[in-house]
Amino acid sequence: MNSTRIKKTLIKLLPYIIVGLVCTNLGEAWRLAEGADMGKKMLSFFSMVGVAFGNPLPSLHPLDLLVGTICGGGLRLAVYLRGKNAKHYRHNEEYGSARWVA
Repeated sequence: MNSTRIKKTLIKLLPYIIVGLVCTNLGEAWRLAEGADMGKKMLSFFSMVGVAFGNPLPSLHPLDLLVGTICGGGLRLAVYLRGKNAKHYRHNEEYGSARWVA
């Protein structure tokens, strides 16, 4: 592959990579949060978010990487499905006529 094709692919995937890296820090905050039940865990989670984002690098713990991968991949899947199910419109034509055009 030539470098321009790689560059174009990386530019297209950059938002999903950024979301995945941010979610690794959120996964780290959840992993570091203490609490036996959900209420205490959530309170501790919000105090740990500052600690997790204190380091600008993503967490390399396997569970944190899994959370980041799932979030980034889920966003990519949502964008793909949204684009795939888009309706076909013809501008300056009667509504519904795009279905009949082959």
